[in-house]
Amino acid sequence: MNGTIKRKLVVGAVLVFCLSATMTVSGIVGLVSYKNVIFNLDLGLNVAPHKTELIEAVGDLFVPLRVPVAKRQEVANRQQQEFESALKKAVAAHDNFWRRTESLPASEVISGRRAVTQPILVGMATKLKEIERLQPLLRKLDERDHIEPVLSHLIAYLVTDANELPDPATSLRSELEHARRVYRTTWTILITTSIAGLFMFLGLIYTGYAAIFSPLKKLHSGAVRVAYGDFDYRVSINTKDEMSELADAFNKMTTRFQETKFGLDDQVRQRVAQLVRSERLAGVGFLAAGVAHEINNPLSAIQMAADSLQDRVGAVERVMDPAEAAVVKQYFHLIQNEADRCRQITSKLLDFARGQDGTRSRTDVSSLILEVRDMIQLLSKHRGKQIVFDRIEPCYLEINGAEIKQVFLNLVANALESMDPGGTLTIGLLEQTDQILITFHDDGCGMTPEVRDNLFQPFFTQRRGGQGTGLGLSISNRIVHDHGGTLEAKSDGPGSGSTFLVRLPRRAQAQGAAA
Repeated sequence: MNGTIKRKLVVGAVLVFCLSATMTVSGIVGLVSYKNVIFNLDLGLNVAPHKTELIEAVGDLFVPLRVPVAKRQEVANRQQQEFESALKKAVAAHDNFWRRTESLPASEVISGRRAVTQPILVGMATKLKEIERLQPLLRKLDERDHIEPVLSHLIAYLVTDANELPDPATSLRSELEHARRVYRTTWTILITTSIAGLFMFLGLIYTGYAAIFSPLKKLHSGAVRVAYGDFDYRVSINTKDEMSELADAFNKMTTRFQETKFGLDDQVRQRVAQLVRSERLAGVGFLAAGVAHEINNPLSAIQMAADSLQDRVGAVERVMDPAEAAVVKQYFHLIQNEADRCRQITSKLLDFARGQDGTRSRTDVSSLILEVRDMIQLLSKHRGKQIVFDRIEPCYLEINGAEIKQVFLNLVANALESMDPGGTLTIGLLEQTDQILITFHDDGCGMTPEVRDNLFQPFFTQRRGGQGTGLGLSISNRIVHDHGGTLEAKSDGPGSGSTFLVRLPRRAQAQGAAA
């Protein structure tokens, strides 16, 4: 088996899991990138210090210094106050920039930027303190011309330092560029995995249909056809998995059912034939009972008359010629013996009609066959025909020896009748576990199928010359059947000989009677 349904489902499940995991990871990466962008935007807009505010605050220090100052003290005082206010804003902007820089979360980018920012902020703090120290001198008119250039230079340095501070927007732009790259990569992965998932889904649908649904449909169609009597139909599935095994089992079941059906039909035909034979034998038995009853009465009268005549002849025997007396006695004995023989025959006919069996006892079957062989070989009409039976070991069965001997006699006589001079009848005896098998194989004229089918019918005969009553094999079949055995005839056709198989159980069966 190349692959099972379980293996296919496991492979499909693994592929679906890998596809789902790839799409999940891609989605998570996209969400993390989106989160980082949002975080950096919030950091740049709300947390990180704004360089422009510091530059603007420091640049505002130039405003009071650029306005021409009159030579009046009150105007100088007002300009000095404006400068002081601008200086406070610059200091506040510097301190705010410093505080925001220190409050940024620790990261590689921020740590590098902080290493650049801190020295510049320290230098700006020093310049601001120097400006705070010098700015009161602006009130003195005589020193103003000397102080303003110094303050201008310091403010110019402050502006330069502020411009040299790292711009948070630069890192934000790098983060945005990184987010764009992640977005493009994630989008590519999502598109690829989605297309792969679509094809995989279509492949799973096709595989499921080809491996499961289509075989199930074929099996259902096959079951329906078999249910409607099409026992020759076979399901063909080549998936090489459990469905293929199920189809093979279904075909074997159909074949077995077909064989069983044919066997049952054959048994029904055999039972019908047996019933017909039983009915005919019942008619024969009824006729035999009537004939035997009618013959018994005259036989009784003949025997009584013979006995009476014998007594009367005894009285006159002294005056008779001895030779004549001997002849008369011989005739009387002949009449009595033949009458008694006829009574025995009619008694057997009545037993046959009533279905009565004789006593069954432990009998050697081998000796019965030998007796039949020796008796038949004495008949002159069967001279030149050979009977072969080489077994000398005894084989005991619980049977009616006389009846079974009659069966063997009928089978041997029929076989010899079918053979030409020089033919051979081979008798075999095989002991099996529960039964024995006795075979009678001749090289005679053989049988046609029609003869074989009607062989055990009463009054059916195919003997040469039209002789025979056609009752021998019917009675033999009845005897074997009453012993719980079977009698079977086989032949390959005319001219190929015949074989009769007698099967008898080792243990005595219940004695039955014909219908």
